[in-house]
Amino acid sequence: MSTKGQLVEIPEHSPLYRRKKPLFPSKEEELRWESQVPDYSLFDGFLVGDHPGTEHYKLGQRKGINVGGKKAPLYVIAIDHTENRVFVGGGKDHPALWRKVLTFNPEQLEGMQGFKFIHGEMENGIPVAVEAHSLENPVHAKFYVFGSEVFLEAENQFPLTLLDENLILREEQQIIAILKIKNIN
Repeated sequence: MSTKGQLVEIPEHSPLYRRKKPLFPSKEEELRWESQVPDYSLFDGFLVGDHPGTEHYKLGQRKGINVGGKKAPLYVIAIDHTENRVFVGGGKDHPALWRKVLTFNPEQLEGMQGFKFIHGEMENGIPVAVEAHSLENPVHAKFYVFGSEVFLEAENQFPLTLLDENLILREEQQIIAILKIKNIN
């Protein structure tokens, strides 16, 4: 059953996106910090409307938000199912639509057949091409595994929409892993 909820716009110049990057004792700590996602609340932005239910929205979605009068189109940047809120940001360059680092649970990894992890190599990262249904071209990244944490660090940035897709990781032409995404929002 759908329940009406709040649509909250988070400005692109919000302090949530201006964190000062500290020095890190390890690459693992840096990746963990880079992969943090803001925990949005109603007070981080302003109410711009309502919605028919969070189940009708996906990360990165532009159509169906039904809020007019904005300088730039609104995109879904986060969904809070518990509080029944959909957070949106204006414009395709809104900082919440892009991520430098994605993190996953090891249970989300499939494949790895014939691929040998060398402990130090996985902590230093191996270059991969990340493929997904929504990507025109692969995104070049580094793939890291630290114990029970898996990270992908983009050369540039990943679109937020990848958090709703399965990802194929290739080293050269060989598929080394498939990340099966289970709602990471």
